[in-house]
Amino acid sequence: MINLNKDKAIPKILEYQMRQTKILLVRGQKLLNSVKKLPKQTFDVGTLHLGAISKIGPNGAYLIVNFSRNRKGYVDLGQLRSQSNINAGDYEIGEFLLFKVIEEPKQNRIQLTLQPNQINNEHSLTDLFVGMTINGIPLNKNEFGYQINFGNKGFRGFIKGENLRFGRIYSFVIQTIKVEEKLLVCQFNAEPIQQLEVKNKNLFQPGNIWPIIIQKEIDGGALVKLRKIGAIGYVFSDYLESNEKNQMAQIISFDEKSRLIYLSTKQEHINGDKFIPEFKRYQTYDGVKLVKELYSKSLLVNTINLPSGDSKKTKKAIKANEYDLGPTCFIHHIHIPENTNIEDVFQKKCMISDINYFDHIGMLTFDIKENSSISQLNVGEIVRVVVKQVIQQDGKSNVIVIIQEKFQGIIPQDHQSDYPLPSPAKFRVGAKIKARIINIDEKRNNITLTVKPTLLTDIKVFSTLEEIQHADTLYGWVDKKIENGSLIKFFQNIVGFLSNFSLDGQNEDDIQVGQIIKVYVKYVNAAEQKLFLSLKQVEPKELREHKEAKPVKEGDDKIVKKKKTEKKPQFQIGQQVEGIVTSIKTMVVYVNLPDGKFGRIHKTQFEVTEIKGRIFKLKSEFENLNVGSQIQCTIIGEMKEDNKKIFELSCLQNYSELNRNPEQDANKVVLGVVKKIMTNQFAPLSVELSYNYNVFVDGWDIPCSGSIINDLSSYVEVGQICRLKLHLDQNNKLKGIIITGLDHPFKEILYSREIFRVISHHESYIRVQLREHNYASIDITDLSEEWNVNIFQQYPIGTWGTCRILSQDKGFWASTRETFLNEKIWLKGLHPVKSTSVGFKQILNSPYDVRNSLYKGIPLSVGQVVLGYVTGTTSFGTFVKLNYITTCLVPGFICEDKYRPIILMITKTEKLQGTQDINLIKYKLHNQQLRVGDVVDGLVTSVNNDKAYIKVLGTLQNGELDKQNAEGVDTEDGWWANKLFKVGTQAKCIVIGQRQNKRGENILQLSNITELIQSDGKRKIEKGELLQEVVEIYESLEKMVNGTKINQKQTKLTVEIDQNQNQQEQEQEQEVFENEMEVEDQDEDQEQQIEEDENQVVEEELNQEQLDSRAEYEKKLLTNPNSSLVWIEYAAYITESEGIENARLLMERALRVVNAQNQVERMNLWVAYLNLEFNFGTEERLIAVFKKGCQSADAKQLYIKLIDIYRKAKKIDVMIELARQFVQKYKQSSKSWIELIQSLLDWQNQHNEENPQYSYKDTLNRAMQCLKKQKQSKVLAAYARLQFQNKQIEEGKTTFEALLEKNPTRTDIWSQYIDQAMKNCSPQVVRQIFQKAQNLLEFETLYGTEQTVQKVKQEAEKWVNEYMQKAQQEQAAQSESD
Repeated sequence: MINLNKDKAIPKILEYQMRQTKILLVRGQKLLNSVKKLPKQTFDVGTLHLGAISKIGPNGAYLIVNFSRNRKGYVDLGQLRSQSNINAGDYEIGEFLLFKVIEEPKQNRIQLTLQPNQINNEHSLTDLFVGMTINGIPLNKNEFGYQINFGNKGFRGFIKGENLRFGRIYSFVIQTIKVEEKLLVCQFNAEPIQQLEVKNKNLFQPGNIWPIIIQKEIDGGALVKLRKIGAIGYVFSDYLESNEKNQMAQIISFDEKSRLIYLSTKQEHINGDKFIPEFKRYQTYDGVKLVKELYSKSLLVNTINLPSGDSKKTKKAIKANEYDLGPTCFIHHIHIPENTNIEDVFQKKCMISDINYFDHIGMLTFDIKENSSISQLNVGEIVRVVVKQVIQQDGKSNVIVIIQEKFQGIIPQDHQSDYPLPSPAKFRVGAKIKARIINIDEKRNNITLTVKPTLLTDIKVFSTLEEIQHADTLYGWVDKKIENGSLIKFFQNIVGFLSNFSLDGQNEDDIQVGQIIKVYVKYVNAAEQKLFLSLKQVEPKELREHKEAKPVKEGDDKIVKKKKTEKKPQFQIGQQVEGIVTSIKTMVVYVNLPDGKFGRIHKTQFEVTEIKGRIFKLKSEFENLNVGSQIQCTIIGEMKEDNKKIFELSCLQNYSELNRNPEQDANKVVLGVVKKIMTNQFAPLSVELSYNYNVFVDGWDIPCSGSIINDLSSYVEVGQICRLKLHLDQNNKLKGIIITGLDHPFKEILYSREIFRVISHHESYIRVQLREHNYASIDITDLSEEWNVNIFQQYPIGTWGTCRILSQDKGFWASTRETFLNEKIWLKGLHPVKSTSVGFKQILNSPYDVRNSLYKGIPLSVGQVVLGYVTGTTSFGTFVKLNYITTCLVPGFICEDKYRPIILMITKTEKLQGTQDINLIKYKLHNQQLRVGDVVDGLVTSVNNDKAYIKVLGTLQNGELDKQNAEGVDTEDGWWANKLFKVGTQAKCIVIGQRQNKRGENILQLSNITELIQSDGKRKIEKGELLQEVVEIYESLEKMVNGTKINQKQTKLTVEIDQNQNQQEQEQEQEVFENEMEVEDQDEDQEQQIEEDENQVVEEELNQEQLDSRAEYEKKLLTNPNSSLVWIEYAAYITESEGIENARLLMERALRVVNAQNQVERMNLWVAYLNLEFNFGTEERLIAVFKKGCQSADAKQLYIKLIDIYRKAKKIDVMIELARQFVQKYKQSSKSWIELIQSLLDWQNQHNEENPQYSYKDTLNRAMQCLKKQKQSKVLAAYARLQFQNKQIEEGKTTFEALLEKNPTRTDIWSQYIDQAMKNCSPQVVRQIFQKAQNLLEFETLYGTEQTVQKVKQEAEKWVNEYMQKAQQEQAAQSESD
């Protein structure tokens, strides 16, 4: 939606900004004469300030920020991040950033924000300039750098290199502005502002560096003028590093309302240096030496240390200047003792009470306090704390406490009870409680405590793994549950692993995250940072050794020997055994060994033979096995599973041993089994080397073409054997290279054929990744041999392909055209070194396709007709790409169809230009020199009041026809040319002269007087030979482009029709399915259907109107205040024109206005609000809106709607978690279980395997236990429908059959079964189902009532009609094909 008044408003905004800037300049001149004292720096709402981070709150809950004069501000968690995994701990102490005041200061506390959408919301691209400081958030990274979000849709950013944190906010400096791309190239180094192309308030943005001129010194500092713009600013006296008149300064604060600009000339501010103090807080000194007196009687001093001794020695040392100077510090006038005048050296004990990270200085006081350092506290110490505040952070209620009246700590919600609570515990502010310190982070000054009752008892306390011994009893808490067990956390964030095999009979589902747990140390290795735990008590090693060394009584020798003989192992590593195959799996074979032992043989431990017809050319003897086969094998290892010993076996004579260590296994050649195939991934194959030991294989390490990799599942099957060479990648991860025996060593990348993977799309090329972490670009002209529209759609991100590397100019350029990929053509005619001119001439196909000739360096000529792709349009004309390094401009031509092929004629070769007018390019260009008297054919290109401009056909010359040289002029006014000529018509003229225009071009003077044209002796210039082939190419390209547009419209219409049909079918199925439900539910459905029909009518009315201003929408709302559709349209308009913040305000207003009885309308608004936050907002905002909606609307419907939003976005993991919460909240609802089962099936379709955490079959069993019988059948029927929809036909039939066996008279279930069968099964299967339904009719005739018989007859008649209609359609289609 376009705001038509927006363009009119922009000049007014610019005019206002320039007027305000002029006012500032005029006001500055008056200040020179009137100001005598430095004004106080203001921190009003909306003011911008440069600040330095001085403190990070506990657990990263907030930031404390230093400003000039040691003023401090506060940034809470929501104002410093865009992702939930970011907190204040991701920032650094001393870091300089740009802040905005968002609340009125209360109790000297300034509330700040870093959010770009609040700081940059008023900016437009035309307001910005090089050197300006601007806040932004890194979004994603490619091989060049990071993309930046500035919270403003009008522009985006990019920064090279760097190591940035996604979701964190940084202050960048604009390095380059690319207006056409709306792109800001940024850096971190601030530079003086050079060019002034704008005049607005952004010139005074903090962080900007300006040259200044000191005008005069005033009390507390100096009055300065900003050069180039003349604005007046202030510099504090301690921020003046020299008395030179001309200096560089950085703006540190700007208040637009009061027009106050504060600057600093200190290098640490200009360079943005982080302050690393050489002193510590609470450090003491013997006295101070005055450096400078500042404003308001504050002082800048040097601390001093005097030699030890009596007072006489001290006085002598002071007089002789024999003392050690310490750091420079600041003393506020309130900290100077009363009746004390510090003039030079002042001897009195003083202490650094605080550190000002903005001024890079310590804050001094003579009020000595006890040294308070976080290092005084110990992990495990039990302390008395005072509750200071309860804060909400990431959806949890955390408690901020004061420790020993000196330190601040945090008690997370997970540490407020031994077991997770349904709602957070309540803490009264000011209450004194007992807590235990569980973690101290001195670097970030964070202290974490717990009030879990068990952890407050007498338990083992430790802070390192070295303090833990084997068999120790420990108390910890469950931090996270993973696939094979749980992670248990202890003091100082020490983490141990509790395996599911070590639960001592306890059910793993009974263990909850956050609960207290008692465990025993099973294994500990401090060097490797490993800690394994068990719920079963572990016997200490000393006791076990003592038992084994127990003395034997006399006469027991024989018994002892007998026992030792019995314990002697029967099987040993390397021993050959015979077994019987009991089970064959995809990867392993299980066998029974003698004496009741078990073993398994991995597929890689069988002999393999080479075979043709397979991509990996290997066949394993594994494929010839059957259950019951006898097999000879060798024991190569043993393991324990489920407390049972199982032997690892091999059928190879020379088997390769794997150490399961990447460094030790690197460079080995081994066999592997394909475990997973993921064609759209960076590593398409997952290969298992031995039991549960896997490696990935990159696409470049698979010996096949890129097209095969895109369809790898058609060539390779899971379980297929392959030979690999193992190697370590750059991250020291083990990967595999497939070896087929046909491999050859890697060649130089340049000019070679390479496998690539598409990683991104750009304006006129795609970016691809090559082997060995190389990258290349493939231009739009090199993507296909043919000239097609929408060519980028053939190469979606993640697809694989084969290309030829053409050149290396600041990176590789490649081509996927067959001409370059064909090895014979490449070597014979195109290779820059090995090809010949004769070979090149043989490969030229079309004279208009110049891609090959441009690659060979053959220049273009004027009049040459060429093909190219439209890549962009500006006010100068349209840009057409001819090959990857050649672009032609078509002046005056505007093309809306981007990336379409076009044919044009070259008109200029210096700065390559052309024309696309078919009337000009369809005639062959001749080289005749035109002279006076020549008769020519021309094309009228433009007409104004007094002239007609004509293009001479067959040449590149232009002409003009004046009134006195025109025939047929019958009017005296200035409109004769408009009446006589029409643009695009042809005219026969005679050359009567020529002149030169301002650009030095020859312009022919023409006449169309018939008498002159037909006079004897005139040379007639022909149009030139008609190039019929060019006309045909032009028409075919236009037909192709127009046809594509029509197809897109038809496709869109077809999709809408299909969606409507599917919706109608689902509504019909739902209507039949709900026949057995209660009457109240039916009434609600009918009312909802009526309201939906009313909404559809209103929607059709709205579609006929296109509102384009706030006033029009407000007028529409006067007549339709309860229409959700009007509100949603209004919100979409506001989102596009004003941003998401105003759209949120509008949605909140809509929810207040719409009547509470109109539940359907209100539900539409809530769904629209969720979509708004999902598409344009943050995850936190989305969850907040959802929770708020659940409190005032139908929570079940909102759950379903939000799950559907995630399903459409293919965020399967989030969708499953939301569906699981839905079930937990509404266990008695069939809808919740249906959504969870459908989500699990979606997960299976995406990953080609069942979800390892939540099995949909187990989920179905749990649903049957929770639901009533009536709702059980509803879930089972929905489950059967989902099985049909997911192509699990036989499973769906089985589910329906089992359901109907228990409910044979449920016609609604019969209806669903038959509908699904007609869509997915053969006619024979449908007939069988009809026969069973006929038996139902006979049963009802004998035993049913008249109403039930009539109902069954109606259903049967409906089924038969649908079946016959489908059969007739199939018969008609068959006859047409015959």
